Amino acid sequence: MSSVPAMSWTPYHADDYVDFNYVENFCRALAAEHPEWVELTVVGESGRGRPLLLLTLSAKDLGADGSRRGERPALWLDAGTHASEFTGVSAVLFAISTWMERLLDADAALARWFSTHEVVAMPCISPDGVQAMYEGAPFVRSSLSPSVGGQVRGGLDACDIDGDGAVRMMRWKHPAGAFVEDETWAPFMRPRTLDDDAKDAFFLCDEGTFVNWDGVRWTSAAREFGVDLNRNFPGGWEPFSMFGMHGGRFPLSEPESRAVVDAFAAHPRLACALTMHTYTGCILTQPYRKDSPLSKGDIDLMEQLAVDVAEGTGYRVVRVFPDFMYDKERAIVGVWADTISTVFGVPGFTVELWDPIGYAAIEVQSPIDFLMRPPPEQLRQFLRKFAEDADNVVAWRPFEHPQLGPVEIGGIEYLRTIRNPPTKLLADECAKAFKMAERARQALPEVQANLATTPLGDGVHRVRLTLENLGFLPTSGLERGSTIGASPPVWARLHLSAGLVCDHPLERQLDHLDGWGNVRTGSARNAVYAGLPARGHRQFVEWTVHGKGRLEIRWNAGRAGCNTIVIEL
Repeated sequence: MSSVPAMSWTPYHADDYVDFNYVENFCRALAAEHPEWVELTVVGESGRGRPLLLLTLSAKDLGADGSRRGERPALWLDAGTHASEFTGVSAVLFAISTWMERLLDADAALARWFSTHEVVAMPCISPDGVQAMYEGAPFVRSSLSPSVGGQVRGGLDACDIDGDGAVRMMRWKHPAGAFVEDETWAPFMRPRTLDDDAKDAFFLCDEGTFVNWDGVRWTSAAREFGVDLNRNFPGGWEPFSMFGMHGGRFPLSEPESRAVVDAFAAHPRLACALTMHTYTGCILTQPYRKDSPLSKGDIDLMEQLAVDVAEGTGYRVVRVFPDFMYDKERAIVGVWADTISTVFGVPGFTVELWDPIGYAAIEVQSPIDFLMRPPPEQLRQFLRKFAEDADNVVAWRPFEHPQLGPVEIGGIEYLRTIRNPPTKLLADECAKAFKMAERARQALPEVQANLATTPLGDGVHRVRLTLENLGFLPTSGLERGSTIGASPPVWARLHLSAGLVCDHPLERQLDHLDGWGNVRTGSARNAVYAGLPARGHRQFVEWTVHGKGRLEIRWNAGRAGCNTIVIEL
């Protein structure tokens, strides 16, 4: 376990990016100073022994409805699955800080909400990778788990060779090169064409040195740390390899992904989830593949919820299949958000924070196509926008490479321009993420219970319990959750004191309750042809009870929580 000096808690306002040491201090201090609202759990360790931290925001005391922490419907937030995506970590800390400041300022409405609901947050899923990249390591996708076992690495290994604290780009002239210097803007390297002179050609790659080099071939080395945690989850998992990264030896082969899944499974009231990434400025939703296991109703419900969550942020809603795929013929496998939906039956969304394409005023139909095959003129415009701040782009400067001889090093500071927003824009991006989290928490299922007793004479009473869901989401999260048994069932159980007798089974199972969201995307889709749903948002159960005494009814409404009602007959 890591050892981090204690500090007092102060809200995080996204003034700058933070490392994992800050994240750990933030979480421990917050939980220690405000146990009335926050509980901290260490749910595992990373590959390098750092704690995997889980915060639960909810009132410790009994809620206005008599509920307890752990029994309430909950929203899940996480970030830091990918080591270079600092913005997501910032966004989760910013959201927690904003809620806490409001609670401490006696925001009565928010306090009521957190007395009957929860937010469960994992600010950093991959602490080893995040800390390494924050300290200047070359690109790490997720964790510091070794790449494919037994593989001998050979070729260019990205690293900071000129000591400026950043891994930039490196170029050198050679007639076999695939790039030339742009005529209109020297920092930009455009793709070579048949019209270009060979003497103007360059090789272009990451700054770095060659490992196990044969002295002849100019090739890239396999990544030292090649696991992509967001391909290591069970949803649609299969062996994966792309861009030098892989999805692990088997699903949940990594300690970080295993801890995340176990933590999620330990919170059966989780009803919606946002997992923060960068970049594109969109919310990714189902389906993830052509043959999705989700029903059309679940897919439509999730898309509508994503549209509502994104309202007012400028973010677009994108279906992963077919609109956000690197290869149209290959499904994106092993993704955490897909696992949340298909394995747990809960609406789970990947939020791609920060839109550098929009920031550069470039209009594209498909962000993925732009990222994979950018037109040179648009890429030039893209980079020039960031070069308006002199700190972002460094002019090409000569350097004596220990293996290649004379080269030039320069280019853009990728981590805080493209992958993440420039620091001065970080707070605005975190505010958008907070707005999405605020809207998502408003979509949770919300069940109210009503108990009515009717005297029938001679000490006999009819006892009726009615459960009514007033929330957007159904009590199952998605219909998938009910179909595969992943969501807790809906039931009611009668407990009788001495002197009471019941004519019926004491425990009764009910159907899940619709939310108005899945009615909106189903029978109420069209106002002209609107109708009532087949199942509905209400369920009830009745018992006939004889005698006098104390009667206790315990009810469970799936992912909408559970509670107890006590009366005297």
